[in-house]
Amino acid sequence: MNFTLASLPELQYFRTDEERQTALDEIGSEAGNPKRGGFWMAIILIVATVVIAQYIAAWLLSYVSWPGAVEEIVHLAAIFGSFVFVIRWLHRWGAAAELRTKLIANGVPVCMKCGYLLYQLPVAVGRCPECGRNFDAEVRRILGANYESDA
Repeated sequence: MNFTLASLPELQYFRTDEERQTALDEIGSEAGNPKRGGFWMAIILIVATVVIAQYIAAWLLSYVSWPGAVEEIVHLAAIFGSFVFVIRWLHRWGAAAELRTKLIANGVPVCMKCGYLLYQLPVAVGRCPECGRNFDAEVRRILGANYESDA
């Protein structure tokens, strides 16, 4: 499982490096904004994951008889590992959706569900060929403009 943003296919769909960097900068500034609902949902998910990891680690450690210091290190490693895992997963998951929104705003038609590049598809298709999701209104507009300019 790859957690870096560099491997997101949406990054290569931007027309210029400047558009790509602007989108990444905007996503970075929006991600830590406590005025957004997603921020608080992420905090709740992180806390829940850490609490669950703590209880699972304690339960599993109750079956072994290791020295106290070793058990404490394993316990803390489980908590820290779950925290890092969820942070990276949320970072990547949220960034993909945000990048798709930025691509559509820049006139690049992509599927909001799977990220499939929809460029040069006729509007009449109406659905993403990859996942079957109906085109959003803005994607329809972009495809219609592309289709008219190609004709």
